[in-house]
Amino acid sequence: MKVQPDGLNTLAEVLRRYASDVSPKKRGGDIEVLTLRRWLRECREFIATPLAQLDASKVAAWRDSQMEGRAGSSVARQQNLLFSAINLARAEWGCDIPVFKVARPKSPPHRDRILKPKEEKVLLAEARLAQNPYLVPCIQFALETAMRAGEIINARWVDIDWERRVIRLPLTKTDVPRDVPLSAKALAALEPLDRETERVFAGLTSETLKRQFIRLVKRCKIADFHFHDCRHTCLSRLACEKGWNPIQLATLSGHKDLKMLQRYVHLRADDLVAML
Repeated sequence: MKVQPDGLNTLAEVLRRYASDVSPKKRGGDIEVLTLRRWLRECREFIATPLAQLDASKVAAWRDSQMEGRAGSSVARQQNLLFSAINLARAEWGCDIPVFKVARPKSPPHRDRILKPKEEKVLLAEARLAQNPYLVPCIQFALETAMRAGEIINARWVDIDWERRVIRLPLTKTDVPRDVPLSAKALAALEPLDRETERVFAGLTSETLKRQFIRLVKRCKIADFHFHDCRHTCLSRLACEKGWNPIQLATLSGHKDLKMLQRYVHLRADDLVAML
């Protein structure tokens, strides 16, 4: 076995270094660390592969083993993480690793679920019965701003410009800060909230929002609706009902690629006829 630099002789050693030195510095890195640790526990034969012997067939076999019980998109993200570690080890850590390519699993069709007006009434009525007073305003705010769940949870009062009627998002998924305009309904959703807290939705965390929303839609018997679909619903409504163009929608949503925006904007032929 060829001796590699810094004692990085196997894939396991590369993954351990990545988990300790790289992932903790990244936003969402805690999830990466959990994933890497799971591989170290469950994929011992694969990660024990010497770096000089790593090839497409071994990675493809590992990819296929990860498909059991997981969506293709989930395995594709795991594969991206694996190659991030391999490429970094090859480019910056001086590891001699063969260059190869492995196809990523196909992702499922993009979701086009939007909340119907009747469903919205049922959802908000049931949410008003919940113990957490932040749940209703959070849903209303999401439906008006198209902000991601994490952006809403991290929103701070200090970032709201009441005169301009915008909220500044300094930390976004795309790492590009943006200003989100606040409609009259979005501002109304904020009215009952305590402004003495740092975060706007101080009574919610990402985890509590996720759990409470799942239970809420189950109680309402609303099928196949996720919190992230509020973002999709908002953008679709602005496109269909307000006539916003893709540039305007991208400014609101923060999409860099207009092709990605098509995943969220659900335009039916009937909607287009109405706009003619």
